[in-house]
Amino acid sequence: MDKNSLAGTVTPSEAPDEAEPESKRDQKAKPLTACLAGVPNAGKTALMNALTGGSFHTANYPGVTVTISRGRTRAEFGPEMTLIDLPGVHSARAASPEEELSCQVLEGRHPSIHPDAIIAVVDSTQLERHLKFASFTARRGKPLVLALTMMDMLARSGQSISANKLAEALGVPVVCVDGRTGWGAEEVISTLRREIEKPVTEDSALARIPDEPVAAYREIRHLLDLSGAIKKSRPLVVAADSMTERIDRIVLNRYLGFPIFFTILVALFASIFWAAQPFMDFVEWGFAQTGALALRLLPEGALSRFIAEGLIGGVGSVAVFFPQIIILFFLMTLLEDSGYLARGAALVDRPLSRLGLHGRSFVPMLSGFACAIPAVLAARTIPQRRERLLTIWIIPLMSCSARLPVYALLLAALLPGKAGRAGLVLAGIYISSLLVGALTAGLIGRFVLRKQSSSMLAMEMPLYRKPLIKPTLRITWSRSAAYLKKAGMPIVLISAFLWLLSNFGPGARQPVSESGARPALVTASDLDHSFAAGIGQTIEPALKPMGVDWRVGVGLISAFAAREVFVSTMAIVFHVADDGENQQAGLLENIRSATFAGTSQRVFTTSSILGLIVFFFFSLQCLSTVAVVKSETGSWKMAGLQLLFYTGLGYLLSSAVVQGLRLVGIE
Repeated sequence: MDKNSLAGTVTPSEAPDEAEPESKRDQKAKPLTACLAGVPNAGKTALMNALTGGSFHTANYPGVTVTISRGRTRAEFGPEMTLIDLPGVHSARAASPEEELSCQVLEGRHPSIHPDAIIAVVDSTQLERHLKFASFTARRGKPLVLALTMMDMLARSGQSISANKLAEALGVPVVCVDGRTGWGAEEVISTLRREIEKPVTEDSALARIPDEPVAAYREIRHLLDLSGAIKKSRPLVVAADSMTERIDRIVLNRYLGFPIFFTILVALFASIFWAAQPFMDFVEWGFAQTGALALRLLPEGALSRFIAEGLIGGVGSVAVFFPQIIILFFLMTLLEDSGYLARGAALVDRPLSRLGLHGRSFVPMLSGFACAIPAVLAARTIPQRRERLLTIWIIPLMSCSARLPVYALLLAALLPGKAGRAGLVLAGIYISSLLVGALTAGLIGRFVLRKQSSSMLAMEMPLYRKPLIKPTLRITWSRSAAYLKKAGMPIVLISAFLWLLSNFGPGARQPVSESGARPALVTASDLDHSFAAGIGQTIEPALKPMGVDWRVGVGLISAFAAREVFVSTMAIVFHVADDGENQQAGLLENIRSATFAGTSQRVFTTSSILGLIVFFFFSLQCLSTVAVVKSETGSWKMAGLQLLFYTGLGYLLSSAVVQGLRLVGIE
């Protein structure tokens, strides 16, 4: 069989041989499909990245891969092959929807995914446990290749593995790989192609390993001992003396664990402000120059102002905060890849269990700092339905990346020229979201979803690893690009729409001209007589307890489509010029000096800014999240109740903060 047949591609001039078996014709008619399967934390998704050149999300804790990821092999690896990254599985007896999904695919029960071959990813530092699951894949009747990962970690313990001897003992090909660097990736594909050409056999030693756990581990140990595949270059390092154990003695210490954990989180979120500032200045300068260029090149009129202020200025007012989001993703990826976040889950398991949650709830809660949608999906890995629903319920309280531009703007207005203090306040907001979320879960669990049975956290602690910069940057950009795709179009459309609403109005609302001419049905208008003013002034009575006027109300309404749009809305309704000057400084100056109509009372005061922060902290202003919650829970009732509860709670608490501060003399 030549390479073209392996790729599954046949040119129109190549008619199939009538005597050729039908299975080979099908193989030529479509690209081959291979599944990556293995135990969580085996390095499966990192290998997927290396094989496809993609940027699939990988992390050192279970529950990250909650859906099937697809990709195509890299061009330099030869004819194209489809790869499917299956969620991690601990055993063939699926304990979660993700494990059941993987087992369906591997056992041929999935309605649409039928792999031609399997790549079983095995952690070389935990051969016995991972080979137990690999034996399950060997009995599927598919061409199989074992990909040995974590070879660098094995070397740290003074051991090495002979892939040839292990392959001879198990009866299946074995390839050593490093998904983070790409070493061995091409060999995996070439070996898999050779296996596909051979007749499939289920009579390998790996396939004959019994299903019963004790007997299976005994047989695996026997095979490994006979093979001589494992060599020790020096006496085995005592576990208590290993680097991982030494670090864990500190970071998981009964007294030091939590202070270290919160110190790391505070440092992470506080650094977002000072580290991003030079990049923010550059982005702001770029958009300001682009807007000024548009005004110079285009004929003067409404169209040029629409492009410069509505499109470029509106998008630029949000894009200036994008460096902070990139840094947030970068630092979180470093923590994930190092293996520390699994320790975070272990640390918070006991306090979370007292509140009715599960240690695994920490993973989706922390994922919520990036975006609530994948966080809701990550809650699938929580085994108990009650704890899964509780986790989904509190995820909107996590301060997602969409809130970051809003917090940054409000804190800059509240604490001008004090980036250090603003960073500490931001860190406090993020940590408070974890604490408030846990407290909310405790109250709901105590009075609504009562606990019926106790659950236990069983979680693998990965070895600490030094994060590699290239994969970390690739994953960071993947997350950031996903954020841009999700938020970019709503920001552009809503910014453009709001500019039109704030610069045009109904003719009936316009002042009568001196000539007495009747205004057109829709005409250019100042802000006070625009469509936006009409909408905002309708809801203004409800905004008075929050201490803001109708212009802020327009921003709050627009934020339900995308929270980030609140910033661009402020830039538009306060008519911040994008003429090459410092746009952010102009926006901050305008909102600090904004007053209520006909008075000298300022709109943005200490109390009203804190009230807005509280509102955005609690309010569920993401309709996409509402739709995902409905999909995951199968109930519009819960999704709708969550929307009303958090938005109403945000309004009430925001009003209470504003009125309470004013009662004690803080305007």
